[in-house]
Amino acid sequence: MLERANSNQDVRQRFITNFTATAPGDSFFRNFALSSIVTLQTGRPFTLFAGFDSNGDTNPVTDRIGDLGRNTYYGDHLYSWDLRISRYFQIRERLRLDLMVDAFNLFNRPNVDEVTSVYGAAVICGGTATPKNYKDAATLQTQAQAVGFATGTAGLTCPNLAPTPSPPVPNALFGTPRTMLNPRQFQFAAKFSF
Repeated sequence: MLERANSNQDVRQRFITNFTATAPGDSFFRNFALSSIVTLQTGRPFTLFAGFDSNGDTNPVTDRIGDLGRNTYYGDHLYSWDLRISRYFQIRERLRLDLMVDAFNLFNRPNVDEVTSVYGAAVICGGTATPKNYKDAATLQTQAQAVGFATGTAGLTCPNLAPTPSPPVPNALFGTPRTMLNPRQFQFAAKFSF
């Protein structure tokens, strides 16, 4: 039953809209166009891994934490706004110059694509609630405890419930960004038609 889960690419809600607005031909802004694409989506699911051979089957890459099922942890939401401002200049009947400025991820939101899903212990340590979402309270508490375990300020270690020796402390990078989507980028273009 723990193998039955949503796909790694399961995005429950996704909203994409676009528009193009042009100015009237008799106004100061004639030949200008403003266009945009807005993308909003919920996070994708991830499987929380122990990060070592916690069940003693000699395969360390597939062992999950405790009795958690596949893809029970959800990553960050994605919010992106791309914008284009363009203007064309009609030089002659068959000659035209288009100038464009594009801004991708206009608000420069740090969109996390993948998170570090290796916990580093066989069970959730120190009485922490099970992490469910990127930057939720349980994930932040887990990260703080991992640092406390590593520095000795927590005064605890993770219990070794695995058939093989388990690391004494969880991974302090758990739940942190592993890959990010592009930051804000600008693109300038010119097109000459003849």
